[in-house]
Order: sequence, then structure tokens, then C-alpha cells
Amino acid sequence: MKLTTFILKTFLITILFICTSCGAYVKMRAISKITVENDAIPPDFGTEETILLCVITGKKGYDKYMKKHVSNEYHGKYEFVMRKDINSDKYQNTSKYKYLFDFEKLQYKTTHSADTPSGFETITITTASYYLFDRDENITYKCPNTSSYFSRIIQAYMINLENERIKNQ
Repeated sequence: MKLTTFILKTFLITILFICTSCGAYVKMRAISKITVENDAIPPDFGTEETILLCVITGKKGYDKYMKKHVSNEYHGKYEFVMRKDINSDKYQNTSKYKYLFDFEKLQYKTTHSADTPSGFETITITTASYYLFDRDENITYKCPNTSSYFSRIIQAYMINLENERIKNQ
């Protein structure tokens, strides 16, 4: 009985480590790629007193991480906005609300051999591509990586935006 418990605990710890290390890798890689040099952040970010608009979706699982990482990592002014409200009268002043942080869903289809009547199976993989949109200049600064670990990408983007904001003050 004790051996079974030990094996089960070891298995669970291993699975936890694998899941955690994948997220840590995604975050580390994103931090190294979300830079001014890679056109993911405007070179003058933080030089002006503006409010960063961060798009929320209305889905609790997503919005929770967006709010957590923005509030923990970014210390400039920001507001959360539903995508449908971006073009409302409140946000029309692009000098005040210059930057918009958002994402677009990307879907990739891949086919591989499988035990099916046709001999193959098509799988759809969904990832997210994050970007910072300069609403005043109409320029999009895209994150060079995509990932299904959206929480880590948001966190990395906010860390680097904060670093750039501080550097440019």
C-alpha cells in the first residue's frame, strides 16, 4: 500500500513539474522576444501620459488572467474594456487612450496518420497572437510568438511593457 502511494505521489509531482515548466519556458521565451527590436513594443512607449486599454472578453477564465497580470506587472495607467466597447464615445480620444492590448485567435489544421477509415485525422490547434495597437498612428506591434499558454504571454508582455515604460520616462 505504501509503495502504491509513493508511486502515485511521484507521478503527480512529475506531471505538475512538466506542466509548470512548460509555462515557465513559454514565459521566458516570450520575455526575450517581446521587445522593441522585434517590433512588439513601440520604441517611444511610456514617453507620453496615456491609458493602456486592455481587452477583456467576458469569459471568466480568460479575464481573470488578463486582470491579474496587468495589475501585477504593469504600473502605468490602464483600463479594461470589452472589445465591443472600444469604439464607444468614451474611448474616442486616441491621445488619451493611445494603445490597445488585444489578441487574435489563430487556428492551424494539421493532418496525421491515424486509425480511421481514411487512414488520417485532421486536428485543429488554436493559439493566440497578442499585439499592441497604436490607435493614434494606426500601427500594430505584434508579439513574435503564439501560444496556447495565453496567461504566460500576457504576463511577459506586461513585464516588458512596464520595463519599456520605466526606461522611457
